[in-house]
Amino acid sequence: EDLVQNFKVDYVAGGATQNSIRIAQWMSQSPNATAYIGCIGKDAFGETLTEACRGAGVTPHYYITEEKPTGVCAVTIIDKERSFTTK
Repeated sequence: EDLVQNFKVDYVAGGATQNSIRIAQWMSQSPNATAYIGCIGKDAFGETLTEACRGAGVTPHYYITEEKPTGVCAVTIIDKERSFTTK
Protein backbone atom coordinates (compact mmCIF):
# COMPACT_ATOMS: atom_id res chain seq x y z
CA GLU A 1 0.00 0.00 0.00
CA ASP A 2 2.89 2.34 0.76
CA LEU A 3 4.27 1.87 -2.76
CA VAL A 4 0.89 2.58 -4.35
CA GLN A 5 0.34 5.72 -2.27
CA ASN A 6 3.81 7.18 -2.68
CA PHE A 7 5.11 6.08 -6.08
CA LYS A 8 4.01 5.57 -9.67
CA VAL A 9 3.01 1.90 -9.94
CA ASP A 10 2.65 -0.13 -13.15
CA TYR A 11 0.76 -3.41 -12.85
CA VAL A 12 2.02 -6.20 -15.11
CA ALA A 13 0.87 -9.81 -15.37
CA GLY A 14 4.20 -11.38 -14.52
CA GLY A 15 6.03 -14.48 -13.43
CA ALA A 16 8.15 -16.58 -15.78
CA THR A 17 5.27 -18.21 -17.67
CA GLN A 18 3.04 -15.15 -17.95
CA ASN A 19 6.04 -13.11 -19.11
CA SER A 20 6.70 -15.71 -21.83
CA ILE A 21 3.04 -15.71 -22.90
CA ARG A 22 2.98 -11.91 -23.07
CA ILE A 23 6.07 -11.95 -25.32
CA ALA A 24 4.53 -14.65 -27.52
CA GLN A 25 1.37 -12.55 -27.78
CA TRP A 26 3.37 -9.46 -28.71
CA MET A 27 5.33 -11.43 -31.33
CA SER A 28 2.19 -12.89 -32.89
CA GLN A 29 0.68 -9.46 -33.57
CA SER A 30 -2.72 -11.22 -33.68
CA PRO A 31 -5.38 -10.23 -31.12
CA ASN A 32 -5.96 -12.90 -28.45
CA ALA A 33 -3.64 -15.45 -30.06
CA THR A 34 -2.49 -16.64 -26.63
CA ALA A 35 -4.06 -17.67 -23.34
CA TYR A 36 -2.88 -18.31 -19.80
CA ILE A 37 -4.29 -20.68 -17.19
CA GLY A 38 -3.66 -20.00 -13.51
CA CYS A 39 -5.21 -19.32 -10.12
CA ILE A 40 -5.99 -16.02 -8.40
CA GLY A 41 -7.68 -14.97 -5.20
CA LYS A 42 -11.09 -13.36 -5.21
CA ASP A 43 -9.68 -9.92 -4.41
CA ALA A 44 -8.62 -6.59 -5.89
CA PHE A 45 -5.18 -7.89 -6.90
CA GLY A 46 -6.84 -10.77 -8.78
CA GLU A 47 -9.00 -8.28 -10.67
CA THR A 48 -5.95 -6.12 -11.41
CA LEU A 49 -4.00 -9.15 -12.65
CA THR A 50 -6.88 -10.15 -14.94
CA GLU A 51 -7.05 -6.61 -16.38
CA ALA A 52 -3.26 -6.51 -16.89
CA CYS A 53 -3.31 -9.88 -18.65
CA ARG A 54 -6.12 -8.79 -20.97
CA GLY A 55 -4.37 -5.47 -21.54
CA ALA A 56 -1.39 -7.39 -22.92
CA GLY A 57 -3.72 -9.15 -25.37
CA VAL A 58 -3.57 -12.48 -23.52
CA THR A 59 -6.81 -14.32 -22.75
CA PRO A 60 -6.78 -15.24 -19.05
CA HIS A 61 -8.42 -18.40 -17.73
CA TYR A 62 -8.01 -18.07 -13.97
CA TYR A 63 -9.48 -20.33 -11.33
CA ILE A 64 -10.71 -17.93 -8.65
CA THR A 65 -10.46 -19.06 -5.04
CA GLU A 66 -11.70 -17.48 -1.84
CA GLU A 67 -9.31 -19.61 0.25
CA LYS A 68 -6.08 -17.73 -0.54
CA PRO A 69 -5.26 -14.20 -1.74
CA THR A 70 -3.64 -13.44 -5.08
CA GLY A 71 0.14 -13.59 -4.84
CA VAL A 72 1.92 -10.31 -5.47
CA CYS A 73 5.48 -9.22 -6.12
CA ALA A 74 6.65 -5.62 -6.12
CA VAL A 75 9.69 -4.86 -8.25
CA THR A 76 11.48 -1.70 -7.23
CA ILE A 77 13.89 -0.31 -9.83
CA ILE A 78 16.41 2.38 -8.96
CA ASP A 79 18.90 3.30 -11.69
CA LYS A 80 20.00 -0.12 -13.01
CA GLU A 81 19.32 -2.05 -9.81
CA ARG A 82 16.10 -3.92 -9.02
CA SER A 83 14.71 -5.50 -5.87
CA PHE A 84 11.82 -7.95 -5.48
CA THR A 85 9.41 -7.92 -2.53
CA THR A 86 6.75 -10.63 -2.34
CA LYS A 87 3.66 -11.04 -0.25
